[in-house]
Amino acid sequence: MLRAAGACVTGPAHLQAFQPGQDALALRGRRGGWIVAVADGLGSRARSATGSRLAVQAAQQIARQWSPASWHELPARQCATDLYRRWLALVPWQDKSCAATTLLWLVCDAEGRARVWQLGDGLVLCRLGGRVQVITLDRPGFGNQTRALGTHRAWSDWHTASFTLREPGDLVLLMTDGVSDDLAAPSLDGFTQVVHRQIRQRSRRQGRRWLTHELTHWATPLHSDDKTVAVVFRE
Repeated sequence: MLRAAGACVTGPAHLQAFQPGQDALALRGRRGGWIVAVADGLGSRARSATGSRLAVQAAQQIARQWSPASWHELPARQCATDLYRRWLALVPWQDKSCAATTLLWLVCDAEGRARVWQLGDGLVLCRLGGRVQVITLDRPGFGNQTRALGTHRAWSDWHTASFTLREPGDLVLLMTDGVSDDLAAPSLDGFTQVVHRQIRQRSRRQGRRWLTHELTHWATPLHSDDKTVAVVFRE
């Protein structure tokens, strides 16, 4: 059986400015599997909070249209194109760049077959057979540059991967850069173990509460960004 949990919290910087958070999360079960979308609106864009919310909504809508028997055979590029078009249709402003947002998108069926798409910042990692693997590619360009829906349209801007959660303890984690930027590479295995250990002994609601508490009381001093984490794992 596959289980999942996720949480999204507004960072101190937005709380102090009485502004909404720019992260968004949509996590839904489907036929024993899961559809997870995590987005982070670009801070420099006026409508990015709405853009991120519409991105996770579009991801859920597109994935739910796929046939359970053949979804894993769909071309990855066509999937990303369909999602992008759905997002463009949902954004109500003529200038779509005002709602620019990154996106992490995971679809996993009841057998554990998983596919992930990434556009922009954030981190996707999995643990397969006890070994943690980073799915996200190294970020190119300067630290304040990122690819996003609304500003980047080329297929080459996306990264995609496929894997299978076969064994008990196999998992996949998605997180926005408010979390991943504070995690050094040597700490990823330990972070993954802690999240898995805490979530597996709780219900989904309790797991969300635990994640929310940890993200709200983030251990990094002077942290300010919004934070979102989602995990899917095999019992």
